[in-house]
Amino acid sequence: MKRVRLITIALCAVLTAGVALASWYDDYDAGLKALHDGQFQVVVQKMTSALSGNSKESNNARTYGAIFINYHPYYYRGVAYMNLGKYKEAEADLERTSGPGAVDRGSVDALMREVKAKLAEVSTQPPVTETVRPVPTQTVAPPPITPAMDNALRSRAERAVGEARSHLQSAQQRRATASPEYGKALDQFSQMNTRFANAKSNDDLNTVIAMTDNVIMYADSAQAAAVAVTTTQPPTTSTARATSATQAVLGDTTRRLRRAFQNYFNGDFDEATRDFQSLANDMPKNAWIWAFLGASQYSQYAFEADETYKASAISAFRKAKAYGKWKDGLPEKYFSKKIRKAFKENAG
Repeated sequence: MKRVRLITIALCAVLTAGVALASWYDDYDAGLKALHDGQFQVVVQKMTSALSGNSKESNNARTYGAIFINYHPYYYRGVAYMNLGKYKEAEADLERTSGPGAVDRGSVDALMREVKAKLAEVSTQPPVTETVRPVPTQTVAPPPITPAMDNALRSRAERAVGEARSHLQSAQQRRATASPEYGKALDQFSQMNTRFANAKSNDDLNTVIAMTDNVIMYADSAQAAAVAVTTTQPPTTSTARATSATQAVLGDTTRRLRRAFQNYFNGDFDEATRDFQSLANDMPKNAWIWAFLGASQYSQYAFEADETYKASAISAFRKAKAYGKWKDGLPEKYFSKKIRKAFKENAG
């Protein structure tokens, strides 16, 4: 019971953390702008720089905070090489890419067929003998394919995500993260951010922009819980000694719990997962720890759509159910509607 009280006290702590934009993302963004302007040599330079900072392509690459992008530098560098007539380099990049990015310049298979056709055409040309003076020819790059999405609309959607995130941070500063409204705002933001990261059309971007109002409405209405003012009697000697002994024994555990809860309620689910996993190793039968570990892992799944996170969350939820007594499921005060639904459907 003492640990449960400690956890309840620690739930009130919230931390607003700022993060800086990674340099590889700057290069990637500059490369996309150069692609739009037809500056293919610049595209090669910028995508090469981005790859030196992050060589792993992903549909949900994390740039900063809870912002994710469709990251496919090999694809765009391959497209640029094609437009520059460097077909061998284009072939190498297209073999390494996992697919088109947000700006679709054609399927990988279609582009690869075109590259191989160009390479075959070059290889079948008759060799030029020393006695024949070659006639200089100018390589004409194929016309760029029209982007599938409006770059201006994508910029608006990106600004919308940033605006929604700033309102969530304001709610965090008001210490309102335990309110139901904040939970709804966080759920809406998760859906909005995932939709933006996987956007394939202008309709997807318009949907992201439309979701901004809901996130802002819920975030702005979230308020901190009122703190009841009570008059307490001075602690007796035995009570004071018991409190002091508790702090001495659980001092490090209390600090670790506080950090884990701060990361969770701030939306830093990667850090929260590591913190709660460490605590679960030390307190393997604490139902609350398993519940928050599962909630952190399921939130990672919601942001990144990685089934590994979902499987880990389900395992943690089942342990929370086994070690705890949850009369009506996870409490609404600490867990969002999405998390409580996932717990109910998967805890067994």
